[in-house]
Amino acid sequence: MVSVGDLLVEGVMEGKYTGIREVNSDADIYILNTYEKNKKESFIQEISERTGNIEKNVEIYIKNFKINFNKGVPKFKNCDTIKAYKKLKLFSNYYIPIEIINITNFELKKYFKTYTEKELVEKITNELQNELDNELNISDSSQVSKSVAKDVEEDGVTVKVIYSVEEKIGTKD
Repeated sequence: MVSVGDLLVEGVMEGKYTGIREVNSDADIYILNTYEKNKKESFIQEISERTGNIEKNVEIYIKNFKINFNKGVPKFKNCDTIKAYKKLKLFSNYYIPIEIINITNFELKKYFKTYTEKELVEKITNELQNELDNELNISDSSQVSKSVAKDVEEDGVTVKVIYSVEEKIGTKD
């Protein structure tokens, strides 16, 4: 175990005629660090997919007054709503108190999907590996050793992904 502040390389040399003296030292120090993530999911999952049907609406806010150009409630029973806000400006840095909101509703189709053990383990493993890759900014996979552990239960699967990463550490004092 190495802690912050531990001295790992020291520039000291002992000579027969010169005694002990300090010299410049240089070293590349690597550690093996482990990172892990785990996730549990059920064999039966509700899936939402966009159907391709879109409804667009606009709202305008002038100070605290709202002008709504919507035609009532969204026409879709299930939808994913995205709002894009745009403030109006008069010059390069002078904003006037008018805001336009473009609302886009995407219709969603919901259904239940039953996964096999193999499909679910693969799905969770890919999700966890993507999360770890993004968090650690791993570009060279030769420095990474990956291992996967799974625990199958009646209602689902728990997957643990463990990365052992060789990382260069150290500072010069």
